[in-house]
Amino acid sequence: MVIKRKSDYPGINLIVYEDVVYQYTGGGGYSFWKVRVLTNEYEGIPNPSLADITNMINKDPEKFYGYYYGLITKLWHQPQLADTPSFNWSSPKTVEFKMKMKYDYIVRLKGIETVECIWNVQLYRDEPKGPWKTIFATRSEDGTENQVVSFKEYTPQQLADFEKQTLQFTMDEQKGKQQAAELAKIITVPEFANADEMLRFLHDVLRNGNPDKLRAVMLQVMAPGFFVEGSKVQLTPNEERNLADVITAVYNNKVKYKDLYCAVPPYKVERWGNSDTRKDITIRSVVDNCNTLFTVDRVNIGYVEGVPVTRLVILSYGIYVRQDQDAINYINSFSNRSKICPND
Repeated sequence: MVIKRKSDYPGINLIVYEDVVYQYTGGGGYSFWKVRVLTNEYEGIPNPSLADITNMINKDPEKFYGYYYGLITKLWHQPQLADTPSFNWSSPKTVEFKMKMKYDYIVRLKGIETVECIWNVQLYRDEPKGPWKTIFATRSEDGTENQVVSFKEYTPQQLADFEKQTLQFTMDEQKGKQQAAELAKIITVPEFANADEMLRFLHDVLRNGNPDKLRAVMLQVMAPGFFVEGSKVQLTPNEERNLADVITAVYNNKVKYKDLYCAVPPYKVERWGNSDTRKDITIRSVVDNCNTLFTVDRVNIGYVEGVPVTRLVILSYGIYVRQDQDAINYINSFSNRSKICPND
């Protein structure tokens, strides 16, 4: 049955698709059991097009793919509307429907599975005829809607390589490369001959730069261990948070780095044991209990014809800016900056 009736929204009719269910009572007889609502539509409000849906997926693929975002290694095709999408509107601002997918994904510690499946998708918006704002999707738990096409076993080492092919890795890598390329235009980072050259360059950026300049520099001088394995642009989540905290402390807090560190600061460089290249650098601030520390070394970043290629990088860092009132009072007590930084 198709039923038209007034909705809760003025001027918009609700179209309800229902079927009537009868029970067999024996002897060739049936009796009415119930009316079952199949789907709802609103008159004059069209179902979202595939282009609308694809646009929402591309805006936030992590939200759409959810748990599988970090597991899918290959999309055989982009998400498509199911053969029977079953659009169902709970209000003019919310619609549910079905999409079909085919993809390869990592089964942890086992291998790669190829599946054809149905995903249940929901779209939300603020106004009945406004733009879509949010998408939410889950893989159907109905076994009849999911089919395993194939499965291939791989070793843990092989699966580790597949992790660099997931949607999450590849999309984050693409985004990271674009951001790194834009940041690289802001400042040129030279090849440093020694730790002192690196120190002076970093110190100047910390005093006179800005968040984008510091991030651009750090992405180019941080050791490979700061990055997600297999990437030169994606910092690990922990290191991403650390760098964000440092940027806030250096440029965006009550006391800035340049307030506590002179242009020509006292510093020391200490060599690690018998190493000629690994060194600890300590930059002293104008207040007690506030130093900035770097450990630098030359590391192998690859090979050319079997010959190691090395570069001077930061192995660890701690950039500190005191924010307590005593430090602020101390700095403000000087009538002239030259009295606190005589070498500047």
